[in-house]
Amino acid sequence: MTYKDAVQDLVRAGSEANSAITLSQPKHQVDRSVFGEAISQEIEAAGYPGGAELPWVVEELYLYSLDEIAERQAGYRYDARTGNPSKDWDSNQYVIADWTANPISIGADGAIRYARHGQESWTYARIAPDLPCFFGMLAAWLRYFVVERSGNLFNDDFEIDDATREAVSGKVLAAIDPGDREAALAFLLGE
Repeated sequence: MTYKDAVQDLVRAGSEANSAITLSQPKHQVDRSVFGEAISQEIEAAGYPGGAELPWVVEELYLYSLDEIAERQAGYRYDARTGNPSKDWDSNQYVIADWTANPISIGADGAIRYARHGQESWTYARIAPDLPCFFGMLAAWLRYFVVERSGNLFNDDFEIDDATREAVSGKVLAAIDPGDREAALAFLLGE
């Protein structure tokens, strides 16, 4: 799926889920060190869905706007108090979103990774091979979690049962590489 197709599908899915997702055109040249040359050009041509809050199992996933990305690196890439680079953060990772301060980052290889804060060191789990695939996963998530399941994956015992896990894996993660599905499922389910 192309970047343009993925980002337009995410906007449509947001509309279907009553979650406003709008595309903004970059005011300046997109930072190539964050997105790489090819995706930066695609963003400049098609826009970027930043500043969006997406419904999640608990709280919301916040997808940063292009204007926020530089300042949102504080606490991850660098110490917010001193401005010094963080010793534990992989300098090849740029945070583009977060869910309860758990960062979602894009690497120099273009892959999207998820990490959990409070673990004493950062471990990056790959959840999508690239930004278009990540946006496709978010679109599928909105359609399943919000539209089909009305924002609730829990059974009467407040658990996510095996059938629901299989449905998320089959419907939301169908386009995700098999090697990334376990981490992507944990990311989606907040585990």
